[in-house]
Amino acid sequence: MNVTAKMITVTVNTAIDLFLEVEGMGRRDNLIANSSAEFVCGKGINVARTIESLGHPVLCLGFAGKQSMPLFEAAASRGLRTDLIAVEGKTRTNLTLLDTQARRETHIRTQGFSVTAEDCRKLAEKLDASAAAGDIVIFSGSLPPGAPRDLYRSLMDRCRRRRATVILDTSGSGLHEGLKAEPYLIKPNRQELEEIAGRALPDDRALVGAARTLIDQGVTWVYVSCGEEGLVVVGRETAIKASVNGDFGRVVSTVGCGDAMVGGLAVALFDGLDPAETIRIGIACGMANLYSREPGAIDRASMAEIMNHVETSPL
Repeated sequence: MNVTAKMITVTVNTAIDLFLEVEGMGRRDNLIANSSAEFVCGKGINVARTIESLGHPVLCLGFAGKQSMPLFEAAASRGLRTDLIAVEGKTRTNLTLLDTQARRETHIRTQGFSVTAEDCRKLAEKLDASAAAGDIVIFSGSLPPGAPRDLYRSLMDRCRRRRATVILDTSGSGLHEGLKAEPYLIKPNRQELEEIAGRALPDDRALVGAARTLIDQGVTWVYVSCGEEGLVVVGRETAIKASVNGDFGRVVSTVGCGDAMVGGLAVALFDGLDPAETIRIGIACGMANLYSREPGAIDRASMAEIMNHVETSPL
């Protein structure tokens, strides 16, 4: 990897995550939170936080509502740099309620800002000025209202012309259109891959078949997240099932686990690691996120311990 190369995340639908712990929601009208925390997020921001946690610098591009820009600017650090475009409207809020008694999470999402064609043009210009040969550029999350269906595709085409490696983690039209730009790596879950394939994928063999269809269309690696069942990883000559055997403490939150996995995969690719080690780092980062309240802010020691319990088998 070129020493000047870098990692860039693109988050076009940033968010403010509010995390509340309550004891026994039940049918009570009034609840007092045992604890609360607020974080600037969005899938790409979470990915960037994982990359920073693993000791690598990262640049965050994307959009944020004007009112929230000070929060995102304050989130910048020595290793995480933000260069977001301020747009009209509010950044959306994601609320997570954790009932500590029932051990159940409830997620409430709101809709935030809309973007304009001019906003998208400015983002394209920033990406043109930032991405270079050897960079890894990660596009994560949903498209905001107002964004064209092919926004990711057009931005990814710009990256490919600059010989940057592209990772795509999204769903819906963003994924369907983005596939046309032939990203290097995608991370759909089972349901998202079923939507692309247009059929049910009830077992690992079916997942591998659907993934190989995408590889024939230009994708290099497909990482299929199967929840508690683990991960199915498919390349042109490779099909692997990976999972973690072990319990590593009290789960704090499931928010951002997929993003932490993508961050780990990006770092492994950036460091030029082989597929087996890349899989181990990615799945360990995703699981380490379970024990962190702040999405993506994983503990490296926990991640390293989990790596020792990753099991893989060929499919």
